Amino acid sequence: MRMQLTDAAGAFGAIAAALCCAGTPLIVAALAATGLSALRKDAILWPVMLVSLAVAMWGHWQGHRIHHAWAPLIIGFAGASSLALGVIVVHGFPAMQMIYGGAMLLVLATIWNIAARTRCD
Repeated sequence: MRMQLTDAAGAFGAIAAALCCAGTPLIVAALAATGLSALRKDAILWPVMLVSLAVAMWGHWQGHRIHHAWAPLIIGFAGASSLALGVIVVHGFPAMQMIYGGAMLLVLATIWNIAARTRCD
């Protein structure tokens, strides 16, 4: 149960930080409504996103060690790379496509990893 939370929590944290960096209106409004607008700075969000991605990838690696399937790990790594590059390196419209695409890949890999792990238990 503990390892299932690792990859899911890491993916959720990274996606939330990336969408906040991208200025997604729902997340920005939620931060403003709770008085946490000061947290919407790249100096805070980039490390949170990168640490969350590291936690998610560690969870995917632990899942791979249990179910021996490479696909969730590779898809998770591709999603994490797209998410990080879309936030940090690429800007404008292509960045949004990379962020949303990376988030979808990360969610898909997390669901696949959890399903493969539960089949092995």
